[in-house]
Amino acid sequence: MRLNSRRVTVGLVSTAVVIGMTSVSTWALADTGSNAAQPPVHLIVGYRLGANPATAVQTMSAMGAARTATGPGQQALDALHATTVQVPAARSASLINSLRMNPDVEYVEVDHVRKVAETTPNDPVYARNLQPELREVNLPNTWDRTTGSAIKVAVLDTGVNPVGDLTGAVAAGYNFVSNNTNARDDYGHGTTVASLIGARGNNDQGMAGVCWSCQIVPVKVLDSTGSGYDSAIAKGIIWAVSNGAKIINMSLGGAAYSAVLADAVAYANANSVLVVAAAGNGNTNVKSYPAAYGDVVAVGATNRCPNFANDPTCTTGTLQRAPFSNFNQGTNKWVDVAAPGIVTAMDSDGNYNTGEPGTSFSAPIVSGIAALVKSVHPEFTGWSLMNAIQSGSTATPVAGTWVTFGKVNASRSLDMGTDLVRPTTTGVLPYGNSKVRGTVTVSLLNLKDAWSGIQKVQLYVNGVYKAYSRSAPFSNKWNSAGINAPVKFTVKIFDKAGNVLSLDRNVIIDNTAPTVKVTKAPGNGAKISGTVKVYYTGADKNGVTRYQLIVNNAVRQTHTNTATPFTFAAGSYPKTGIKMYVRAYDAAGNYRVTPTYTYHR
Repeated sequence: MRLNSRRVTVGLVSTAVVIGMTSVSTWALADTGSNAAQPPVHLIVGYRLGANPATAVQTMSAMGAARTATGPGQQALDALHATTVQVPAARSASLINSLRMNPDVEYVEVDHVRKVAETTPNDPVYARNLQPELREVNLPNTWDRTTGSAIKVAVLDTGVNPVGDLTGAVAAGYNFVSNNTNARDDYGHGTTVASLIGARGNNDQGMAGVCWSCQIVPVKVLDSTGSGYDSAIAKGIIWAVSNGAKIINMSLGGAAYSAVLADAVAYANANSVLVVAAAGNGNTNVKSYPAAYGDVVAVGATNRCPNFANDPTCTTGTLQRAPFSNFNQGTNKWVDVAAPGIVTAMDSDGNYNTGEPGTSFSAPIVSGIAALVKSVHPEFTGWSLMNAIQSGSTATPVAGTWVTFGKVNASRSLDMGTDLVRPTTTGVLPYGNSKVRGTVTVSLLNLKDAWSGIQKVQLYVNGVYKAYSRSAPFSNKWNSAGINAPVKFTVKIFDKAGNVLSLDRNVIIDNTAPTVKVTKAPGNGAKISGTVKVYYTGADKNGVTRYQLIVNNAVRQTHTNTATPFTFAAGSYPKTGIKMYVRAYDAAGNYRVTPTYTYHR
């Protein structure tokens, strides 16, 4: 795609180390005759250490070159041991060759022009300055670096119509209101949101969205009145994650907390998907969900700034909150960043409307910026994108008051880094070569992450995935029923930035109980008196760890081997109904008991 750009010219200063020339006089520019119409060529001349530039000066003067650096400019170049000259175009090649043959010259090069470009899309709505909000968040400079890629951004809303600037931008979606694949917009809100994210820019029509190459994935969770159930929204989140969305935009909300919605957001986080949500339009500090859930970028709205170029308050002032936007107050800080909240956007019929207000339209600007960051850093997880958005926001005097981080800045967000350090732990339980049985709990000792935090812990058994945990203490359970063999546990620990620590643990699964029997004791039904002796034996392939004498449902004695018989005093029990048996345990915790003997005295 060809981009039209407005460019600002700056000069190039070479960084090579050369000898300065501080005593050269100003040279006259010779008449170029018929070549006078051609602009002169600007050169940088650097000198070798300890060189005498006199011969080079004579060469340049003889060929009509003139020094262009004087005063502070030449003083700056003196630190680099260089000077600048201009020469008639017709003589530039000869002068360059002559200077390069001079033993006192380290180098001679053209003083190249460097250009700082600000991409200006040719879309009529943008060209008429009807989208000043895009300049507010520094998108023109960002578009010089990327206009996006086919990142999938899910719009959970009233649906999306693939009209106007969204033609070719909308992927297949789903409708959780009617439970079918018709995800068209029957209310108008979702298409407006999607246009801010992915309207095709620089196509000589309509408006410019934030990410010109993004794929919009429409997920209809709100009906024709703009309302929808938490269950539909939760299903929409799971579906979006399962269908490849890397960013989820939810320009919806309400004050009631929902466990199912919180779980769905956590599921997206655990799968490295960024969730962006509107903070709400109640002009209140009351939390709005899903924006207020953890690891969701909650977006508040700033007032419109139509005279961006000439109004310093647009960038350096108090970051004026739109009067409808929800906000932070005191210790109740849940609104993360701000973005323009009065915008120009496209409706579901393909018309373009100015002055559209709401945090609903602030959130998609942030989602679009996140998609640009993901295009430049495809390895970034949802947390990394969140960090880039938050850390890249432009700090203002208001940061930390009604909004935590400030106003989003697309160009700065592209330059933010991410966590590159793996999590740490001091060990895995059960210990190596432990003998375990039944449902085994695999846990970690002193699990920590230095920056992004633990995202999830996965458990594999002999290389096969079995379970995962996404909340502290990040333990996983596995039912080993029916297995009697050594196995290898592999624990994979992920932090939110995608760093992984993998640990192996070999254990012995033993689900077979030991054998045990009474070899000598009073017979069942016998009359007993005095001290009763009970002899016993047992066996297990992994060893019997302890034997217990149970009399009337209480453990009376415990032995670790069979060398000594159990004993009990008959007089300590009632005259009838004395019940006795022996129990044996192996190292894995399996146990077996003997038949019960009943006595009287």
